[in-house]
Amino acid sequence: MAGSDRPARGVAWRSALSGGLAGVALTLAVLYALGVPLDPGLNSPAFQKFVVAYKDLTQRYYKPLSSQNLLNGAIAGMVNATGDPFTDYFDPSQAQQFENQLSGEFDGIGVVIRQQGGRLSVLQVIPGSPAEKAGIRAGDVIVAVGGKSVAGVPIDQVSQMILGRAGTTVSITVERLVADKPKDYTLKVTRGPVTAPSVYWRMLDGSPYRVGYLQISVIGEHTASEVDAALAKLKQAGAQRVIIDLRGNGGGYLEQAVQIAGAFLPRGKLVVQTEDRGGHRQQMVSQGPGTDLPLVVLVDQDTASAAEILAAALHDDAGAPLVGTKTFGKGTVQETDTYRDGSALKYTVARWLTPTGEWINGKGLTPTVQVALPPIYTLPAMDPSKLPLREGDNNDTVQALQEALAAVGDAPDRQDGYYDAGTSQVVRRLQAKHGLAQTGVFDKATYDALMADIEAKLETSDTQLQRALQEAEKLPAHG
Repeated sequence: MAGSDRPARGVAWRSALSGGLAGVALTLAVLYALGVPLDPGLNSPAFQKFVVAYKDLTQRYYKPLSSQNLLNGAIAGMVNATGDPFTDYFDPSQAQQFENQLSGEFDGIGVVIRQQGGRLSVLQVIPGSPAEKAGIRAGDVIVAVGGKSVAGVPIDQVSQMILGRAGTTVSITVERLVADKPKDYTLKVTRGPVTAPSVYWRMLDGSPYRVGYLQISVIGEHTASEVDAALAKLKQAGAQRVIIDLRGNGGGYLEQAVQIAGAFLPRGKLVVQTEDRGGHRQQMVSQGPGTDLPLVVLVDQDTASAAEILAAALHDDAGAPLVGTKTFGKGTVQETDTYRDGSALKYTVARWLTPTGEWINGKGLTPTVQVALPPIYTLPAMDPSKLPLREGDNNDTVQALQEALAAVGDAPDRQDGYYDAGTSQVVRRLQAKHGLAQTGVFDKATYDALMADIEAKLETSDTQLQRALQEAEKLPAHG
């Protein structure tokens, strides 16, 4: 989905800021306006030093300074002083983005995008969304937004380029296969309110064992109900086993993770334990109803926080094999306070432990079956604006080309960024395969042909999903 493929890592729940406010000095009136609570303990000499510094800067600095900027900077400085990468201060705009990531509600165009092999492709178009109305399709590759190439641009930045106020227009240039040949289309999309799903499901083809696939992209406000609906549809479709894909899931709400676990674990099963600064532990258990479907869970290095809670619970309580790579390893819990001006403070309040009492912080969950993805999933991006490439060129784009050629099965003799005669010969073979003039020059048409080969190979190269399917087929079905 545009703007929210992966939320900021952290288990968080929202709590409103309330209570009386009291000023300790006239210069703290701005703190009141920001909604920051003050208490008598802040009359200490240490805090008065802050007051004096604030007065000096606002009253004696050689040019006027914004009180709000100074106070925002002071709060950000306190946050940085914790040394905790998961304690953050958000300005109103950042706070709204964070909220949107977990609520699934935002102004945009309504696509779920993924970044693989250096390319951004549309995984899903939300029904009824502006993107669907404009003609964007699942499988399209996004090559430009607003006329600017997105080659090599991180997925989060592309999401921000696509986001915007409802009623505004953005041009999206996509590459689409037409009669097995790539063709570019530029579509004008009028942004609008979008509610993006966090769950995607389908039955896996090619297996006689009736395996369902359920992907959870974020643990958001409505994810538990989406999981319930998806699981019901999988059962209606005849699923006898389920693969739960948590790869790339950076986490979300703790309570939602516990509710999701209830869809798979029987009532009373321990899901997670939290421990506060005083060492007091709270146990959170499944409310059921659970399922008797055998489960396999896919994880990777970007599976974090609430997604790790869910993976650990399904592994420890239901015996679900974990397939993939070691998870991120974030074992702390955050709370978020929102202030009157729309800014917010997210801070760590506890650590969490798996049902067996393990703290995975900094270690992650080790998969039952460790499987890496092939290099084609981590190819560097090539910028089409730097084409054509020819013999004698020596740069990073040539090296990206050589690595891509190797990934689709025709490796040049060298992959160091120098475009030699051997690289030219491999390019000629690629051109011949696609009916192009065999010049040995890597131009835009040849680039499109190579990208089509990469997309085709990606469809059959998900070694982690393939192994998860094998593990699922080993599990005895019930009923």
